Amino acid sequence: MSHTVPQGSIPKSAMQEQVSRAYIHMVASAAGLTVGTWGTDYDGIDVTLRSKVDFGGLVGSLGSELDIQLKCTGQKTTVRPNTIAWSLDKRTAELLADPRRYTMGVFCVMVVPPDPGHWLHHSVEGLLARSHMYWIRGRDIPSPGTNQSVTVHLPKSNILRPQDVLDLMQESSKMRAVAFQ
Repeated sequence: MSHTVPQGSIPKSAMQEQVSRAYIHMVASAAGLTVGTWGTDYDGIDVTLRSKVDFGGLVGSLGSELDIQLKCTGQKTTVRPNTIAWSLDKRTAELLADPRRYTMGVFCVMVVPPDPGHWLHHSVEGLLARSHMYWIRGRDIPSPGTNQSVTVHLPKSNILRPQDVLDLMQESSKMRAVAFQ
């Protein structure tokens, strides 16, 4: 354990939100992308990643974007042998999966140890985050149908790394090109 969180600190859920945003900022920065944040996530979006790089999408158009919904958990019940299982509310699932989206939606779940004192370790070698963020394309989220939520299984092989974000940006730029045709 690197530290003990004092009594009276912000709620653990707020700490989880902040650490998931910090993780996405680190990955996006390492990939050369900017991060736009939203005051609310009413549209099922916590952050938007943006780049002016030509990813080969629409001719005469530069750049790409990704809309990301972030979640974070320290609950071991979400971790399955090959997936991370998350119950996503119907509205958010439908917003992320909507085929009419102009910008690709991505759902990310960050898994951290249950105790915040174990989330980070700092040494002379650097900062170690004892966490992983897993992702799934919005279009791959199953339909909730008439249910009020759907269990989304994020593959453990989908760890969000800088190269993954760049690949998703390229895919999103091609999606945007199709939207304009």
